[in-house]
Amino acid sequence: MSLVGYNADSRSQLTLWDRSAAGALSGALVRLVGQPLDVAKIRLQLQVESDAGRKYSGLFNLLFTMPKEEGIRSLWKGHLAAQLLSISYGVTSFGVFELLTKLIFISGSSKMQEPAFRPVTHFVCGGIGGCAATIVSFPFDVIRTRMVAQSEVKKVYTSSLDAVYKLQAEGGIKAFYRGLAVTMAAVGPQTGLQFGFYSLFNQIMSGLVTQHDSELNQRVMTTLGSLSCGALAGLSAKLSVYPLDTVKKRLQISGWEGRKDLGLTVRYAGAMHCLGDIFKREGVRGLYKGVSPALIKSGGSTSLHFWLYEHICYVLTLRFSKTDR
Repeated sequence: MSLVGYNADSRSQLTLWDRSAAGALSGALVRLVGQPLDVAKIRLQLQVESDAGRKYSGLFNLLFTMPKEEGIRSLWKGHLAAQLLSISYGVTSFGVFELLTKLIFISGSSKMQEPAFRPVTHFVCGGIGGCAATIVSFPFDVIRTRMVAQSEVKKVYTSSLDAVYKLQAEGGIKAFYRGLAVTMAAVGPQTGLQFGFYSLFNQIMSGLVTQHDSELNQRVMTTLGSLSCGALAGLSAKLSVYPLDTVKKRLQISGWEGRKDLGLTVRYAGAMHCLGDIFKREGVRGLYKGVSPALIKSGGSTSLHFWLYEHICYVLTLRFSKTDR
């Protein structure tokens, strides 16, 4: 039995705060490990130039060049903003997801409670949770992207706080929400797909990914099962919506002059203009720039995220079950 999603038998004693805290902690730990791949993905996504004129020829070239030119710490650029992004996103997405799955359960909707419909239920609840989390965490995403995009040679922002002040001066509150519409269009389905695919793979491989737990007297996800289902869910979801993520990143630095020595930065009038310009300059491949580190990161981070979330919820459930004895 997966501990992701409300279940009256095993989760009744976990509060919404417990579940939200588990989402935040798991997100923070995953961010710490996966930040270099996120930095690499963003830098590759922002390259407008053709193969001949681009600064980085690929993932391995970037991972060698960036530390050499900007220091090893450059792979953790914007880490404070990224951590705030992960924590706020984890609290909101998992909190809303768990709340909605509980409301569906107690509403008595028999269809949505059936095992066959569980992936669909998780997709819908996860998508809503992802949209809510995006609105809450988006300013941190913009700051993180700007911090990663700038060169260490010609710094525009000296810190995340400095970026906040300068973004406010640049465009007010709107500056912190550039690319929000296209992000909502991507993140809602992606988060929903992550939860939906995780539930689906859990059902398909139920005999392989669960084992009997004597402490709780029920079947629970194994470590390998949670990691493998999470990895498959992350890869499937990311590949489905990746082009929208590229458009979002381009819009977040639209017209910005903080990365002159890293390549061309185009000013876009909106999401459709950005999409059309990418097609014209770079073709369909342009929408998938940075996809290699993105898939590696998404598969790995989603795998770790679900495993950590399952494990933290298991520890909390175990604590409550022992208290009640």
